[in-house]
Amino acid sequence: MEKKVNLKIDEREIVVDEGTTILDAAQQNGIRIPTLCHHPCLSNWGGCRLCVVEADGAPRLVASCVMPVREGMGVVTSNDRIIEARRTILEFMFAERNHYCMFCAQSGDCELQSLAYEMQMDHLTVSSSYQAFPVDITSEYMAIDHNRCVLCGRCIRGCQEIAGAYVLNFQNRGPDSLIGLDLNEERGESTCYSCGVCMQVCPTGAIYNRYRTHYAVKGHTKDWETVDSFCPQCGLLCPTLHFVKDNNLLKIEGKLSLNGGSPDLGQLCYKGRFEPFKTIGTRLLQPRVRRKDGTWAEETWQNALDLVAEKLGTIRDTYSGKAIFGLASSRCSNEELVLFRDIMSGGWASGYIDTLDGDHMRTISRAMEDVGKTFKEASWKSILESDFILAVGADPYKSQPLISSLIHRCVMEKGVKLAIIGKTDFMRPWTSLYLSPRNGKEPLFIKALLEEVIASAKESSREVERADVPGLLKGEGLNWEDRGTFYDMVRIFAKSYNPIIIAGEALTGTDDPSGLIPLIKLALFKGLLPENTLRLIILKPEGNSAGAWRLGLSSRKGINGKDKWRGGLMLLGGEETLSSDLPDRFSGLDFLGVMSPYFPETLADKAHVIIPKPLWIEEDGTYTSLDGIEFSYREKVLNPPEGVKGSWQTMVALADRTKFRPDFKTWKELRKKVEKEMELGPFLMY
Repeated sequence: MEKKVNLKIDEREIVVDEGTTILDAAQQNGIRIPTLCHHPCLSNWGGCRLCVVEADGAPRLVASCVMPVREGMGVVTSNDRIIEARRTILEFMFAERNHYCMFCAQSGDCELQSLAYEMQMDHLTVSSSYQAFPVDITSEYMAIDHNRCVLCGRCIRGCQEIAGAYVLNFQNRGPDSLIGLDLNEERGESTCYSCGVCMQVCPTGAIYNRYRTHYAVKGHTKDWETVDSFCPQCGLLCPTLHFVKDNNLLKIEGKLSLNGGSPDLGQLCYKGRFEPFKTIGTRLLQPRVRRKDGTWAEETWQNALDLVAEKLGTIRDTYSGKAIFGLASSRCSNEELVLFRDIMSGGWASGYIDTLDGDHMRTISRAMEDVGKTFKEASWKSILESDFILAVGADPYKSQPLISSLIHRCVMEKGVKLAIIGKTDFMRPWTSLYLSPRNGKEPLFIKALLEEVIASAKESSREVERADVPGLLKGEGLNWEDRGTFYDMVRIFAKSYNPIIIAGEALTGTDDPSGLIPLIKLALFKGLLPENTLRLIILKPEGNSAGAWRLGLSSRKGINGKDKWRGGLMLLGGEETLSSDLPDRFSGLDFLGVMSPYFPETLADKAHVIIPKPLWIEEDGTYTSLDGIEFSYREKVLNPPEGVKGSWQTMVALADRTKFRPDFKTWKELRKKVEKEMELGPFLMY
């Protein structure tokens, strides 16, 4: 039981736990003490001294954020002496660098500015010592203006304590001090993951979003709406706070918490914090139809939907449903995917329905079938609990950036060894062991690794076909150093107690499951985690890939090779760029209809009708986690542009034209159908 301490703050009797700081004790009891360098999710530092108070009448003021309470203490939080000290400190901050608020995008949402208003500081009584500092705009996502920095250190502590990246730190001394990245690198050349934690905790406009540098012009007040949601971009379902005003997205923040129970501590990645601000093409606001001369013209919704129904209906009646195909993006919500699936199969008797990433599902499925059992995949949250990480054919920074951050934290804070087999050393220079197979030979390396791990443990290796491992390594052109790296991998993996294996698209994106099969067996060699969970994390190409696969959107049998498709196809698009070979396969179609938020330039000469749909941030829907186990519902953050109908409305209108009657009449009923399928379906999508 915590020991209690009795004290007085501004003559109020207060009882708090022993070890509590004066600042925390005051805040817990609704007593205001101004701060700047302090942040509730970061360690206490006591650098800015704006939180100074009197303690027991001592002649020297103390920083309340670092001073612990003691029995019988008497604290005064505000008097003429304290106010004068705080205002002097604040004036020196304003005098040192460029803090002309009228030119700053953060104006209206700046803690430094708010403190000036609170202390009625409308002019300076000290002379300015301003000198020019650099502005770093080498990052695509964030800019650092050192002229606006107050050296509070919050970005440094956020980078270390929340992101675990350890990229930022103080550089230089005295008046030349600034926040540096790595060994004085520019952000674009540094090891920064662009997670934006530093920007979120910055109390001024020193670090700002390059995609939303002007949001304060909306009115210099905080009368925005805060929408509690999560990010579905890569399957980790990270909680988010969206700040919206007049149907404009102002900023996105993570729910930072040191005691929230989640290993990411509320951190976001560049996909969740910055990517929603991007415009990747021409936004569609009205259906378009391609004329005979190849030009595109806007069309009414009714005529466009009539044309889609007529063309696909004619192909269905002429060639049978086998000539009609349905392709969907795995970035779409579960509700969109189920509605699309049911309309294509029930309305147009489609002979083939798939997702754009269906090849990955088929490879994983064949690998699981070869092993002969089904297992849960390990959650990404288990990474921080591991004592060895093996990544094969993966680049998490591109697919699931937050996983890269967690791996980095494991390496930096726990000394966990990281081994990578693949074309990209995504964790350089912190990778312990790295091998780069030639010409996609990862399967050979994994099989050799499995055999040597088994042999090192003196276990029976009848499960696998024996190979000449030394000869294989020599044949692959590995020098003595690389061969030593290989056997170090074998040794460390064999001795580890809780390893985690991460498989990437280099293994799942091929037709051959021979690389994934020995990797699954390697994971099994170390035993299962609780609840029949494999020590394997399989990175998926898109944010809702697991949901699409589990709902049966991906066909068990793909279309052979790169054959061109015949007949009619309906494409439900997300916001991704189509693979380079896909447009060529569409050139033989009699009809191609597309639903997409943006005009698909790569299909401009292939599609016949393009129908607008909302962005993921503009529609309600459920999304599935990376491991396919959890699914969560999110409400829309923004309303779609005027004239853009919801996916639900568009697809129901198409269903009516096919005489198909879904077994749900409202969006809520569709959502219940999705939940039922997710709960009653197979535990794994494979």
